[in-house]
Amino acid sequence: AKMEFLGKQVQVHHQAGIFVTLNPAGKGYGGRSKLPDNLKQLFRAVAMTAPNFDLIAEVLLLSEGFVHAKDVGRKLVSLFAIAKQLLSPQQHYDWGLRALKTVLGIAGKQLHESRQGGQQVTEQQEYEIVIRSVRATTMPKLTHDDVERFVNLLNDVYPGVDVSDVTDAELVEAIKVVVAELGLELVPLQVEKVLQMHLACTQRIGVIIVGPSGSGKTTLWRILDGAYRKLGKPVVLHLMNPKATPRKQLLGHMDMDTREWFDGILTASARQVVKEPSDQQSWIICDGDVDPEWIESLNSVLDDNHLLTLPSGERIQFGPNVNFIFECHELKYASPATVSRTGMIFLSEENIDTSVMMKSWVAKQPQDVQTRLDGWINDYFYKAFDLALTKPMVVETTKAGL
Repeated sequence: AKMEFLGKQVQVHHQAGIFVTLNPAGKGYGGRSKLPDNLKQLFRAVAMTAPNFDLIAEVLLLSEGFVHAKDVGRKLVSLFAIAKQLLSPQQHYDWGLRALKTVLGIAGKQLHESRQGGQQVTEQQEYEIVIRSVRATTMPKLTHDDVERFVNLLNDVYPGVDVSDVTDAELVEAIKVVVAELGLELVPLQVEKVLQMHLACTQRIGVIIVGPSGSGKTTLWRILDGAYRKLGKPVVLHLMNPKATPRKQLLGHMDMDTREWFDGILTASARQVVKEPSDQQSWIICDGDVDPEWIESLNSVLDDNHLLTLPSGERIQFGPNVNFIFECHELKYASPATVSRTGMIFLSEENIDTSVMMKSWVAKQPQDVQTRLDGWINDYFYKAFDLALTKPMVVETTKAGL
């Protein structure tokens, strides 16, 4: 059989099928449009039901090699369900299936590492591995107030199981050296956030750093980049501001008259990173608000496919050596599809310590004035700063901005 398509006769392959997956084009899903009714009539509707989380968790754990998969999976699903109810509702929180699958994948890797020496893993150790994975994926995205609640929740769901977070001594030493070279003050919380970003980059292709202005978003990835260089693994960086250019210039466009394709800033960077050797780490950094109008086009990149499909029909496949890093103030306009596909690092304003910022600034001043500056800051600056915080602001800003 043949059909006419764009003025050409095309041979129809009876073993080929066309499937359309639809998310609701409405509240929470910006940048999407409904399928036209005349097109919708040509497809048979298949309604999806809510997945059985307990069964999915059990099967995935069994496939990774967990012996007590049923109990471990049931408790993990319960933890996610309770966390969704007890913790504060935040736009960047995701307690769905993708978050669960990420935890199970990391737990599987840690289980394989534990068994490399031929050792048997007990039920208690299986619980410890899962808790460590949950902490590694969940703690980075929690707000300042929710951290303590989540730790208490972990202790309630898994009583008597005590674990320590995954750490990398070699990377920590490199981070300390880079912090000193940049003239920054060494803050344990910041070191922890850098380690969390390192882990997030190994788990997901997309990482979003969320936080107010001055919270250290750019400093975070610069420290990690410097640490990688110290370890002999330099990162190739591609920086851009997606909100500073129109969508066509960012993602590329096709000339409708000549059918010629013109690359955008992001697609040109994508072509460059896929040409790099597989052992060369590359970051495409988007410093600007996450807008559904352009980030929805990256959905297939940010999920397990790691595939960018251009309107020209060309496909760009990314390897595990590529990361998309997004810096933004908030995720007010991001859809649930974007949030669930990315790793999240949350930098809270409550963690901004102005005294550390002032110490770092004073250390960069000439040696002969540092003592006097210290005295003036202690005598006058902090008093004026505390007073300013009590006054209503004409323009909304943060501690760092003030």
